[in-house]
Amino acid sequence: MDATHTHPVRVSTAILEGLDAVWLSGETNTMDTREVQAQAYIMGYPATAWWIEYFPNLYVAGLIHGFVAEVPPGSE
Repeated sequence: MDATHTHPVRVSTAILEGLDAVWLSGETNTMDTREVQAQAYIMGYPATAWWIEYFPNLYVAGLIHGFVAEVPPGSE
């Protein structure tokens, strides 16, 4: 990510589902990336936990600019 990242972050529907589940649970502060990662894993979203671990900069950018589900080609 560079300093000009000003658009919503594209993630798979599975990642977005995990993020939504953690946020809607109210169990943690969304700015606490480690805690969100742990909650995602505990709640059964290991792919979301992995994504946050390996792309923390995109997670923070998504908090600022939003997230959008990436739709695979041909599934529209």
